[in-house]
Amino acid sequence: MSAKIIAIGNQKGGVGKTTTSITLGHYFAQRGKRVMIVDLDSQGHTAVGLGVKPSNGLLCLLVNHEPIKKVVTTVRENLDIITNDHTAETVKAHVLQTNFREYMIGTALENADYDLIFLDMPPSTNILHVSALVASDYLIMPSIMDYLSIEGVTKIMGTAYALKNFPNVEPPKILGVLPTMVERVTSETDAVMNKLEEAIGTKLVLPSIPVDTRIREASHRGLTIWEYAPRTRAAVGYKNGDNRTSQNSLGLTGGYLHIAEIIEGVIS
Repeated sequence: MSAKIIAIGNQKGGVGKTTTSITLGHYFAQRGKRVMIVDLDSQGHTAVGLGVKPSNGLLCLLVNHEPIKKVVTTVRENLDIITNDHTAETVKAHVLQTNFREYMIGTALENADYDLIFLDMPPSTNILHVSALVASDYLIMPSIMDYLSIEGVTKIMGTAYALKNFPNVEPPKILGVLPTMVERVTSETDAVMNKLEEAIGTKLVLPSIPVDTRIREASHRGLTIWEYAPRTRAAVGYKNGDNRTSQNSLGLTGGYLHIAEIIEGVIS
């Protein structure tokens, strides 16, 4: 069975794409799934967040056409990454000169021996962004609750829907917008959340990730939240008195546990 590919994207930076890729990837790796994260952003934060140095793994895969087993970096049991760095500009220039470039990432990952692949997407609409959407089965869009991030969400949704015009392309199934770094006590957050639900429908708004300094602390140490603070709210959710809101297996709402369990329900 081929790997399920999940794109983690928003056309705005600083919304938690890399944290989401790392956290979900390690969650499934801990449960015995063979997982790979592909860093498509030139900042190389996937490597840093997992305690290794950024390098040119993406260039080796897409430009030098080296096999996946030679370009991956194993960072945890069952968890590999394809790193990226400043050479991403070289990768983009190469891909732009390549025939069928929209299919390049999907072709490169076609025979990848994994259960799940997470694509940590760049924030801008470049060829790697489009090729990642073409390759993906599912799309999750992290977003902080401000209007610029919501605009980024609507743009990437438009790009995903437009893929139906590509030959032999099935657009990724949109699992939803993932509100990140949410502080529910502010009126601005509530207003933006309401606007988001009005724009895309409540069914496409995933349970939120509450603001939690331990996420940032974990990243600075090259650890995932499951290693650093596995019982924190960002990991396992928060108490919610609203019975209409879904809960995770711990009887809490939100947190990355909730999102992982939603993914499990979709891919199983």
